[in-house]
Amino acid sequence: MNKLMTLLAVPAIVIAVPCAAAQTTGHPSQVQLQQNMDTVLQIARNKSLNEQQKIKQIEGYANRYLDYQRISALAVGLPWRQFTPKQKTDFIDAFKEMIIGMYSHSALLGAEDAQVKLLPKFVENGKNKVDVFTEVRTKNGKQYEVAYQLYQVGSVYKVYNIRVDGVSLVTVYRNQFNELIKQKGIDGTIEVLRNKGLKKAESLS
Repeated sequence: MNKLMTLLAVPAIVIAVPCAAAQTTGHPSQVQLQQNMDTVLQIARNKSLNEQQKIKQIEGYANRYLDYQRISALAVGLPWRQFTPKQKTDFIDAFKEMIIGMYSHSALLGAEDAQVKLLPKFVENGKNKVDVFTEVRTKNGKQYEVAYQLYQVGSVYKVYNIRVDGVSLVTVYRNQFNELIKQKGIDGTIEVLRNKGLKKAESLS
């Protein structure tokens, strides 16, 4: 599995598999992450739903907690300033569709193939930003530390970045988007996302 797919699949697994409670889970962001895991696990293991129904429900649930606009801006980096309002909207929509599709399938697989532990480790990054940490152990024995970077909006904590063993999801995407924008332009990059998704565009052909 390449770095991009690992960075996306591992966090998806975190949301979808049984979680051993950490000794300290008192902060609201940690409590929310635990609830996210429990809820999506119930969806993934609901035998009365087919795969598409599960994906639709997981998508609806994830939409509440992923800030696609901020993730998109961070993933593109400086070129984001060159996007028109319409291009930003089109990019966010296409990027969201790609992320949620990959996320949902990984979550369904992860419900059976991995174990996750919510760690007591916790970092506050300013007034409303926090890092919440989990440990993922996959079926083949690999182990990852996954840090969710969240910011508070009212009573909800929204994800704006994820780090797997210290490697940032938005940084990995940014490297690929920068190459795509150089070669295909902004509209061409959006079209790549719409047509086949970034994971199939790694050759930048």
